[in-house]
Amino acid sequence: MGFFKELGHFMLEGARAHARWEIDVSNTIMHDRKRLVILGLLLIPIIIGGICYAEEIAGALPDVLGGKKAYSPAFYTNTIFFASIGVGLCAGLIT
Repeated sequence: MGFFKELGHFMLEGARAHARWEIDVSNTIMHDRKRLVILGLLLIPIIIGGICYAEEIAGALPDVLGGKKAYSPAFYTNTIFFASIGVGLCAGLIT
């Protein structure tokens, strides 16, 4: 039992250290005008791309969300739900 308790403490301290690092990096970016400008420039293509492609995607939405061309099953069971959670966990562990 001591091993798992110690492992839990290590994981907790690791999460706290990562949170401190995230806050430090965020504060560095938010307090530097040059970094904010670069961040804004990086966001421009994302915003423009979203606006440009919104019309193309809007036409395809009814086919994607329902009907015989849908990309998801018409109904969900507990098996499908838990299998999708398992696939997501495996994908997260791989990356």
